[in-house]
This record gives sequence, structure tokens and C-alpha cells, in this order.
Amino acid sequence: MFFDRLPSSLESLDLSNNEITYDAQQYFPNLIILDLRNNSLSGHLPPKILNMMPRLKYLYLSNNRITGEMNMILDGHPSSLEQLDLSYNSLHESQLVSLGNLSMLRSLDLRSNNLNGMLPEGIKRLKGLTDLDLYNNSLRLSEDDLANLPKTIPNWLPSGLQYLDLSDNKITGEIPQFFPKLKYLFLSNNSFSGNLSPRITNTMPSLQWFDLSTNNMSGEIPFSYYSSNLLLLDLSSNKLVGGVPESLCNLQMLDLRSNAFNGSIPRLSSLPSLRILDLSNNNLSGTIPQSFGDFRSEIKYTTSKQLSIDTLIDLSNNYLSGNIPEELGNLHGLRSLNLSGNYLIGQIPRSIDVMKQLEVLDLSRNNLSGAIPSGLATLNFLDHLNLSYNNLSGSIPTGNQLQTFTDPSIYIGNPYLCGPPLPINCTVNIAKAIEEEQNEDSSESKMETLWLYTSITLGFITGFWLICGSLLLRRTWRITYFRAIDNMIDKLYVVMVVTVAKYRRKL
Repeated sequence: MFFDRLPSSLESLDLSNNEITYDAQQYFPNLIILDLRNNSLSGHLPPKILNMMPRLKYLYLSNNRITGEMNMILDGHPSSLEQLDLSYNSLHESQLVSLGNLSMLRSLDLRSNNLNGMLPEGIKRLKGLTDLDLYNNSLRLSEDDLANLPKTIPNWLPSGLQYLDLSDNKITGEIPQFFPKLKYLFLSNNSFSGNLSPRITNTMPSLQWFDLSTNNMSGEIPFSYYSSNLLLLDLSSNKLVGGVPESLCNLQMLDLRSNAFNGSIPRLSSLPSLRILDLSNNNLSGTIPQSFGDFRSEIKYTTSKQLSIDTLIDLSNNYLSGNIPEELGNLHGLRSLNLSGNYLIGQIPRSIDVMKQLEVLDLSRNNLSGAIPSGLATLNFLDHLNLSYNNLSGSIPTGNQLQTFTDPSIYIGNPYLCGPPLPINCTVNIAKAIEEEQNEDSSESKMETLWLYTSITLGFITGFWLICGSLLLRRTWRITYFRAIDNMIDKLYVVMVVTVAKYRRKL
């Protein structure tokens, strides 16, 4: 058999990503690391598998089809195991009671199993646990299950936890705030409700990553968050209101999308470390601050779970107006820029062609005008472009990268754009534009002539009735008027007679 041929002196054994079934009976007294991830370990494991490895510290069994009784495997095992990964299996909480025997366990990963109801009893006895991952189960905890008193640490949960992932469960109530050493807290996609507690950053002063997205939280972001040590704050898809925080000095990622925030976007000079900003699907208004050009270049911030982030800005689906700042060209490391669904005007900044790392650019559904900058064709990493439904005109630039975008829908809604991939020929399009402009000028000339004649007619009618109407309505005015006319005629007659007489005497 395969395992029987392995030397007993092995300290590390990696058999991940195979199709093996573990049936070894050999004793491995020196084995410290055993990796059996992504195999076919369906059903039950050999009951004494861990007794054969007394020095084992790291055991990885994720993404198998284990459904058997883990208690028999864990019962007699010495407490040397420090890291246990049972994620992506089909285990129930009743099968994990013996977890409490692993007194040296530091990291426990139970993601994507069939845990229902309460936490497995064995977890309560793991006092040295620092990492606990229960993502994507069916836990139905409430705040009463998480803490006996709001201000105290429950005696059955390890107070030294630094990483806790309870996301994608069915947890209700208010946010737990009883882990003083916690650095990473993931509670997304649950049913937490109420206002954000201002005490969270005080009772968990070490907290750096806080993900509360896709819950039912309401109210505003407390001021206590502004001076905290948070590096990542994800409050997206809740019911939060108020303005965007102006001073979260240490933040590297701020995700507030799909809430009801309003007001203007603050100056980013107050967020010097920010790398990711997602404010999409809110009610923000005003202009885009020029300080967006102060964004830092790309970074990758990695936790123990290998979570990485790139630099991106998403302000889509708001009520932003004004021009796109030229200062955006300073963001040389930006990977994604989404300003779609706003009321932006003016031209696409030509400085955008120096953003050489750009992979996503979406400016659709705005009121942008002018030509598409030819520099877009030089963005070699660009693989998603959408400029639809604007007022852009002229020919679409040609170049190595833009030639790869063959879908005309990314330019739809710009009637004066022409050239491939659109079916509109640029020569025909220009002639059509000139003809339409001439027709528009001719129409304007006809309107001016019509208004001139209309004004003359109205002026004559108004003057006529001002004079004649007055004479008809008042008898004294008529008498005075006609006497004045008679006097004027008499004077003209006298002047004419005298002038004729003088002329005859000269002859």
C-alpha cells in the first residue's frame, strides 16, 4: 500500500489535490504537518489516525466529503494539535464534541459544514484558540447566545480570539463586543440590527478588519470609529444614513455601498492611507474632490487568511455633478474606476492615459461630451470599458488594446460616435452632422424672420390703437387733436405761399 512505503521519519506530508482515500495503519512518530486537502476522504476516517501521529501540529482535511464521527478520532489523541482545518465537509455540531480535548489548538476552521443551531460544545473548552472560522453554516445564534452580559466576556468563548468569522449564518440581534484581542471580525450576511454601538472600538481596541456588510444596521457611523485602529471597514448593504466620515485616519479600505448616505464626498487628505473607496448606490451629491489625486498606489494587504486588496474607486449610481478632475491622472496604480450613473459633464480627462495599471473603466450613463482621448488605446491592462449613454462624439480611437473591445454596446447611446466596432462610418457620420447643423441654422434663420415680421405687425397695431383708441374714447382729445392738425396745415400753407412769392420776385 502507498502509505506503508513511506518512511516513518517523515515530518511533513502533503498529499493535497489528489483522489486518494486514507487507509494507512503505519505509525508516523515524527510527523508534524499532514495535508490531505481536496481529496476523496468520504465517510469515516480511521479512528486511530491521530494516535499514529503523536507530534502532529497541523492537520488539513478541507474540501473532502467527511461525514463520519470525528469524536472517535479526537478522543484519544494527545493535545499537540495546534491547527485543524475541517472546512468544506459535511460535519454536524454533534460530531465535534471531542474538539475540547485539543487543549493546544490555536486555529480551527469549520467553514461550509452543516453546523446548525448552537456552537459545537467542544469549542467552549478551547481556551487557547486564537482563530475561529464558522463561515457559511446555519448557526442561529442571538446576542444572548454570544454573551451572558453585554459588557463581559462569556466564560465559554476564548477571550484570546484574534480572528473570528461568523459570516453567512443566521445570527440575529446586536453586534458582539467582548473580545479585547480581536483583530479581524467578519459578520457579513447575517441578520444583525439596530444602531452601530460606539463602544465596539473601545471594547475591542485591537480591531483592524470589521466586516458587517449585508445586515439590517441603521443610524449613523459613530464618532468613536474615527480615531480607531481600523484598517478595513465594510458596512455595505445596510440601512445607514448621514454623511461619509471625514476622518478615518488609518483606513485602507472603506466600503459603504448600498446604503442611504447623503451630502458631499469629503476631501481625501483626511484619509491618507485609503486604498479602496466604494461609495456606490447612495444619495451623494456635489462634485468629485480634486484631492482624489492623492490616492496611494496599489498595495496588497494580507491577513492570515490571504485576503488581498488592490486600489479602486467606485462612486457609481449617485447624484454627482461637475467635471471629472484632471488630478485623477495622478493615480498611476489605480486598478478600477467606476463613475457610472451620475450627472458628470465635460470631457474625459486626457490625463487618464497615464493610469497604466487601469483594468476597469466605467463612465457610462453620464453627460460627458467631446472626443474619447486617444490615450485610452495605450492602457495595456484595460479589460473592461463602458462609455455608453453619454454625449461623446468623433471617431473611436484605434490601438492595440481598444481593438480587443468588439462589443458595440460599450459605446451605445452616443449618437455622434463613429468607427469600429460601431457600424457607423466616420465620413458619413461627419457629413450627416454638417447637414444637421445646416438644417438647424436654416431653421433658426426662418424663426428669426418670422419673429421680425411678427414684431413689426404687433408694433403697428399697438401704435395705431394707442392713438386712434384715445381719440375715439375722449371728445376733448379729438377736438384738441384736430385743432392741432388744422393749425399745422395753416402754418404749412403760409410757409409755402411765402416761399413761392420770394422765388417769383427773384425771377
